Amino acid sequence: MNSPEPRTGHCLCGAISYRFTTQPEAVVLCHCDDCQRHTGSAFSENVLVAREAVEISGTPKSFQTTGTENGQLRDRLFCGDCGTPILTVLHERPDLIIVKGGTLDDRSGLKPGAEVWGRRAQDWVEPDPARPRFDGDAR
Repeated sequence: MNSPEPRTGHCLCGAISYRFTTQPEAVVLCHCDDCQRHTGSAFSENVLVAREAVEISGTPKSFQTTGTENGQLRDRLFCGDCGTPILTVLHERPDLIIVKGGTLDDRSGLKPGAEVWGRRAQDWVEPDPARPRFDGDAR
C-alpha cells in the first residue's frame, strides 16, 4: 500500500513549516468563538492529523487557552515572527494535532466533512446540506 503524498505548509513569513504523510482523520469547520478570534475570520478550517505524523521545522510560540464553549484546554501554536496561527493541540485528544487549513501549501482535496459549534456560526454562513452541522462539538 502506498503512502499518501506528503502535505506541507508554512506560516506567512516561512519561519515555521510542517509536513505530514498520513491521511487526515477528518476536516472540520469550527464556528466557536475562540476559533473565530484565533483566525480573525468566521470559522477555522481544521485538518485533524495524527500528532506523531506531523514534523515541524522551526519553533512555534504557544499560547494556552481554556475553551469558552467547553472548558477544554487548547495549545495554540503560531509563528512568533508573523503571527500566523498554524497548529492547535486539544488536551482531550493528545494523539491529534489540528493543522490550520489555510497554512497548507496545497489546499485541494480536503473537503470538510462536518461543522461544529454551529450555534455560533455567523448568520451569513449558510449550512451546507451535504455535511452535518452540530450545535456543539461532534461528541
